[in-house]
Amino acid sequence: MKRKYSLFSYKSGNSFLHKCPSWIKLLFIPAAGILLLVLPWQFSLGAFLGFALLGFMVHISAREQFTDIKPVFFYAVLLFVFQILTLDFKNLQSILSSFADAFSWNNQKETVLFLLKLTAVMQSASLLFKTSTSLELREGINLIESRIRIVLHLKRENTFSELLFMFLNFIPMISGIWQQLSRAWLARGGKNGIKMYVSLLPVLFYVSMKKAWNLSRAIDIRKAAVSPRE
Repeated sequence: MKRKYSLFSYKSGNSFLHKCPSWIKLLFIPAAGILLLVLPWQFSLGAFLGFALLGFMVHISAREQFTDIKPVFFYAVLLFVFQILTLDFKNLQSILSSFADAFSWNNQKETVLFLLKLTAVMQSASLLFKTSTSLELREGINLIESRIRIVLHLKRENTFSELLFMFLNFIPMISGIWQQLSRAWLARGGKNGIKMYVSLLPVLFYVSMKKAWNLSRAIDIRKAAVSPRE
């Protein structure tokens, strides 16, 4: 049975990127994402190749890299399906001409180049999650917020970092839950099809909300335990 990889799941390692402080990666990833979206597509193409090479250097396999950028392909399919639904279906000739015109390079150029940029952004995020544990991400976010509060002379506790940490942790957590549910479904003789998604999506929603609630309560309890008693 082939091994399945969860979206944005951490991969243990001893590479230079694993050893890089998480706060540096947390500052670099958003900045790289913004630059990739605003700069010409040539930069995104170079980043795409560079991130793929960097992934191989830190021992992230091609299958794992593809798993993390696979949502871009689903998004591309949805875009093209919506375009097909807006075509003129009066007769066969009009359908063929509409297809030829709608999916010509001139009409699809901007979409394809945007998908290239989005893929590069997803690659950068993948490198962050693949080489940083949840604890490292939390400590990095806390450190960044603490430094900002010192500069701005703010004395309140770090609250934004907790929210951001839970949001970042929620992405790989949902993917991991889905992998567990789908494996259990297939192990019980279920088929990979529409019925599986209809049956498992409500369970995914419930389990994800439950885990998010438990995580939130655990953080609140920990904060109450370490805070000084009045």
